[in-house]
Amino acid sequence: IVEGRNFANKLWNAVRFRQMQGAVEADKGPLSLFAIDILAKLEALEADMDEALKEYRFNDAGNLLYQFFWNEYCDWYLESAKGDFAPEADPAAKAATLWTMDTVLRRFLLQLHPYMPHITEELWEKMGFRAEGGPEFLMQTTLDNSLVMHDIPAETIAAAQAKVAAIYGAVGRARNLKAEYGLAANRGVKFIIDPEASEQGQIDESTVFGRLAGAGDVTVVTGYDPGKGVPVALTAIGKIYMPLEGLIDVAAERERLTKELGKAEDELRKVNAKLSNENFVSRAAPEIVAEHRERQGQWKARVEELGRMIENLGGA
Repeated sequence: IVEGRNFANKLWNAVRFRQMQGAVEADKGPLSLFAIDILAKLEALEADMDEALKEYRFNDAGNLLYQFFWNEYCDWYLESAKGDFAPEADPAAKAATLWTMDTVLRRFLLQLHPYMPHITEELWEKMGFRAEGGPEFLMQTTLDNSLVMHDIPAETIAAAQAKVAAIYGAVGRARNLKAEYGLAANRGVKFIIDPEASEQGQIDESTVFGRLAGAGDVTVVTGYDPGKGVPVALTAIGKIYMPLEGLIDVAAERERLTKELGKAEDELRKVNAKLSNENFVSRAAPEIVAEHRERQGQWKARVEELGRMIENLGGA
């Protein structure tokens, strides 16, 4: 019940956010990389939904709808597109973003309607999606089976999705960097992107990256020399550096991490000793041995992670 209520709130808020931006947009215009990506994912959702429903996998279909809207549309696309509504934004970019939002919402509400008929019917009316002379209610409307991006070459779609995936992946690594050093998600830190080793070439979407990563400032510097004590994440868009000056006490953080590393190494030694004991491995229940092997992997990964973090701080 709680999950359903939260999803209904998410859906309502997404529609409300769209309504705040103006009337329904009929002009497609030039689509951004992020718009192409979400529309491609919408097409994939519709194909997956069709397959799931044909096989009577109604629960799977419901999960597909949930994951697409909550994660792909709200958490990623909407956040990436908010800059298009800034006062200084390009009007053509804003129009294309509104068209994308309308397309996603219209087709998504149609897919969701059998699962949540009342709220989708109301939101359909609020959005003004009822076509003149068309069916009065959403329940009487059928989904147009034509592809949303039939006029965009497949290679263009693939290239856009690859670049967006690289940017979103880099955002995840940047967020992890902040978390590793105890920095709040909304702390406006500075990131420096060195695209020299980028798999995607020069990234022009650094502003979107910064907004998604919660950065106070993003600078792109090819061949950047960080010196010592600057954490770095290797990503598909290049190396992402997070200077810690003014953010934390580097010496104190290094000391804390060194102590934590010692504890992790102790735990790893204990589990290694257990698994090196032939009597234990041969006599213990298989599930107990499997549990110890899992713990071994976890502690090994933690030791490696802490070692990397200390090295990033200029430690030995």
